[in-house]
Amino acid sequence: MTARGNYYDRVDKPGYAFSGLYSNRYDTGIGEIGILLNAVYSKSQYRQDGLLAGPFGEARPGSIANAPNNAQIPYGFEVYVDTGDRKRLGIAAAVQWQASDAVLVTAQYQGTKYWFNRTGAYYYDFNNLPGNQYDSQGRVTQYNTLPTPGSAFTFNKDGYATSGSLSPQTFETGRFDQELWSASQNFTFNVGWQATDRAKVNFDVQYLTSYYNADRNGHVLSLYNRTGQNATGQYGGTVAPHPSTVVFDLRGKYPRWDVTNPAVLNNPANYSLPFIADALQRNDADTLALAYDIEYDFEGGFLKKLRGGARYSDNSIDLRGTWNGVCLYQGIAPGCRDVPAGTPLIPLSRFPQLSMKGPSKNWFDGNTVTGGILYPAFPAGKGVWEQTKALYALFGAQTKDAFTPGDLNRQTEKTYTAWGIADYAFELGSIRFDGGAGVRIVKTRTTSVGTQFNVDGSFTGISLGNDYTNVLPSMNIRARLTDQFQMRFAYSKGVARPNFDVLSTNVTLQNPNQVDPNNGLPFASSGNPFLRPIKSDNFDLTAEWYFAPTGSLTAGLFYKKVNGFLSSGRFIGTYGGRQYNVNSTLNSGDGTVKGLEAGYQQFFDFLPGLLSGFGIQANYTYVDSNVENPFSSSSNNLPSTLPLEKLSKHSYNLIGLYEKGPVTARLAYNGRSSYLEQTTGSGANGQGQFAKPFASLDASISVNLNEHVAVSADVVNLNNRMNVLYIGTPSAPLQYQLNDRRFGLSLRATY
Repeated sequence: MTARGNYYDRVDKPGYAFSGLYSNRYDTGIGEIGILLNAVYSKSQYRQDGLLAGPFGEARPGSIANAPNNAQIPYGFEVYVDTGDRKRLGIAAAVQWQASDAVLVTAQYQGTKYWFNRTGAYYYDFNNLPGNQYDSQGRVTQYNTLPTPGSAFTFNKDGYATSGSLSPQTFETGRFDQELWSASQNFTFNVGWQATDRAKVNFDVQYLTSYYNADRNGHVLSLYNRTGQNATGQYGGTVAPHPSTVVFDLRGKYPRWDVTNPAVLNNPANYSLPFIADALQRNDADTLALAYDIEYDFEGGFLKKLRGGARYSDNSIDLRGTWNGVCLYQGIAPGCRDVPAGTPLIPLSRFPQLSMKGPSKNWFDGNTVTGGILYPAFPAGKGVWEQTKALYALFGAQTKDAFTPGDLNRQTEKTYTAWGIADYAFELGSIRFDGGAGVRIVKTRTTSVGTQFNVDGSFTGISLGNDYTNVLPSMNIRARLTDQFQMRFAYSKGVARPNFDVLSTNVTLQNPNQVDPNNGLPFASSGNPFLRPIKSDNFDLTAEWYFAPTGSLTAGLFYKKVNGFLSSGRFIGTYGGRQYNVNSTLNSGDGTVKGLEAGYQQFFDFLPGLLSGFGIQANYTYVDSNVENPFSSSSNNLPSTLPLEKLSKHSYNLIGLYEKGPVTARLAYNGRSSYLEQTTGSGANGQGQFAKPFASLDASISVNLNEHVAVSADVVNLNNRMNVLYIGTPSAPLQYQLNDRRFGLSLRATY
């Protein structure tokens, strides 16, 4: 059994975990029976502090003294705090029955439950102005970056502002709470039969069931008091009544910004209540799988073993999700589009209980919005949905409690698999070779049932299907050049199916009289049930040198050719006998991933005494990846290729080890270079949203008090690392983020 306590420093709250495992074997009259029981329950807390800058845009020439050509300044700034707690329960049980010398029966159960409560509170500039406007030659025709007249700026070498002042700036604040709970159960049954001395048969049955539920809401406070206002009064609007001047500095360890008149931001009398929202999600899925495998051993010769089998799986998933927004304008307008400009907003002073002070205690280093801000607050209630109901009741509004046809999508996926592998071994001179070669054939059939929404407001049910077959060969070979040194080569073809959410098929048809001049077809939007899997050809070559009983040096080369990455795009679909340009997700873009990896591990057991317990682990990976940029074209300057998302070019781990007597210790330094976080996103516009390089330091120590009891302590994120995102170039920062450090202490008892 293990009991563990954690402390999370940023949120300043504790967490805990308990686990227990029991295992035993029994001789009975019907054969030997073994059982295993395992249970884990944990609760964790977290807080994430974030500051956003930009996106950046070109400043009007002459608006900033001594500015470089094409000077770039941020449109504004945002802070947020994301807090919450997570609870997990896991149960595993297994029973094995040795019915005879030839038959082993195994039954297993795994069940998990997960609860997640989250509060996201944001304070952001909302000047209600579009970004800079450009002509067909890329020249700016309308500048909507707002430098304070006469203010001093500093710029980096690429012309992006690192400090300065923005004015006028108008702010809004939003809060979005989420209560999520999910569960899964996995039942498996296996019979293994040693049919002959050489033949072994396995039969498996597996059933999985799961659900994913979430209640969400939204609540906005604004420093506007009427519709149609903006920061400057441009575009026919009126000037916002509560402007601020922002002073910012991005040059230090922590970025910071503040306003020259804090009373604008912390005075409840300045705020209004423009908008509330609610959302429900209820998803569930189940899978039935049957598998039959057989192995046959050969004696002597080149061929050592034949393995093969078949598998059938039947998956179904129901996606149900709502989103409902209510504009709290005069008379509680049900929608926003038809509300006349100048319509009064509801003042917060009528409902003062619907705000709370922010930001959080010790947010970043305490040098941003030092005068305080306001976040939205919800009425008291048990859980998110009860709080949402209480909020809506204040305004006579109704949450969306039932699912309508557009909220529903049902999908099925059936796979039929056959596979076979031949294992072999042989010698050439003093070199021993072994490996395997085989093929897997998978036929997939999918259906997606949803709704087609027509222009006249009517809707009809639709059901679309897709099927495809993938032939996936694989082979590997190992050369044992000496007892200490060996090399391996492997090739395989793999597939990754799209997630169910992008395969949904709720189609919305647009006005048939508004057509694309390029092909004369009207527009529609939908998920894409015709997506095919992402395919890859994978090549790996490795070398392994085991130069000591506790020492090894390994290196490898890899190359992957990938086809069919997913991206936003358009396909032509036919609905009601008419073709449409359908905006959706497409298989578009090929790419490659290539690189090398190296690892070293050794304990220095040749040293005397206590020093013999020291050791080291080190590994390094280099990855060069590229994929076609779906947003690049001859009419823009966007890069034609981008790295694959989430892959750093350089990543490394350096771990100091100590194992001697009752003491085990680790000190781990893990780092990675910059990487593409996502192709789209806030301000990315096809340039890519990247993460800056970072490294984290973790430490742990464990001491065995006796043969039954051990205590351990660990620290995660010891160096309190900052994660930074940027757009296109590191000179254009987008987001700065700090997370908790976790301090843990545990007690383990074994009997």
